Amino acid sequence: MKRLYVSSLFCVMYLFTIAQDIHYSQFFNSPLNLSPALTGVFAGEQRVTADYKGQWASVPVDYSTFSMAYDRNFSSYADTTGFFSAGVLLNYDKAGSVDLNLINVGLNASYSLRLNKKSTLTPGVQIAFNSRRYDFDKVSTGNQWNGEFRDINIPAEISQDEAISFVDLSIGLNYHRQTSYRDYLDLGVGIFHVATPEQSFNKGNFTSNLNRKVSVYGMSSFELASKVDLLLNALYSNQVTYQEIVLNAQGKIYLNKNKERNKALYLGLGYRFDDAFYPMIAIQYEKIYVSFNYDINISDFSHATGNQGGPELHFRYMIYNLPQAPFKPCPIY
Repeated sequence: MKRLYVSSLFCVMYLFTIAQDIHYSQFFNSPLNLSPALTGVFAGEQRVTADYKGQWASVPVDYSTFSMAYDRNFSSYADTTGFFSAGVLLNYDKAGSVDLNLINVGLNASYSLRLNKKSTLTPGVQIAFNSRRYDFDKVSTGNQWNGEFRDINIPAEISQDEAISFVDLSIGLNYHRQTSYRDYLDLGVGIFHVATPEQSFNKGNFTSNLNRKVSVYGMSSFELASKVDLLLNALYSNQVTYQEIVLNAQGKIYLNKNKERNKALYLGLGYRFDDAFYPMIAIQYEKIYVSFNYDINISDFSHATGNQGGPELHFRYMIYNLPQAPFKPCPIY
């Protein structure tokens, strides 16, 4: 019985280590998690983002994820060939009864090559430092059974590390085309865990490499009317046997009449195939953008979740020196 419990524990740990990566329903609002090539690809000079996702809170093994990112580009209107961008990304993820968690810090760099006045092609790279650990005090094994009940005063039997660390490499490529302030298209790919780093808690007995993940995406905006835009987003992600397809559509309703058009309401709906759909709402007030959605689980796991997938919240703050408006700025001398 004791060997059975210990073996089961190792199996659970192994399954955790090959589990899927961090993922957001609003993938388009966490660009540095989507692809390193999206570093610095936005209308502005500097960008700060924060993301939170709670998942399956109604079941014992819930998940919670938090991300923060800062990136900036070093472009100017005098640049005719391209510009560099840099950023930093922090991810924190916790799951399971033993609080298995991941801390990920990524350093991003990209270069946007100007193909013409409307298009850029951006390769990007990320070097990430990762730490995984779990709470040993919450581990239970078979030797704690005293014949009548589990005795917490008996130390759990386990022979593995409580924390590991590793370095990871990811790359990406993004094509951006912007024909006007309100009409744009991004197409790209992100390839994560290029070197498939080792991440086993018990390296003497188990080998667990972090499997390579490929994400292909498209994000676009189209002007429908004087006060309404249509936003369409799509993602396909594959990591060994795990795959994810997410579609999202939003209506952006402008709330002010000035040329900057920097106040807007977003109403949208998303669908992750064979898993969940989610209504979303967002508000933009000048440089601040906040969005919220709630996943409604429709997979077979809904018997356990009661259709409760979980909430997701995103925040963005933009810093720019010139007004973001659909007109060409005129230098002031």
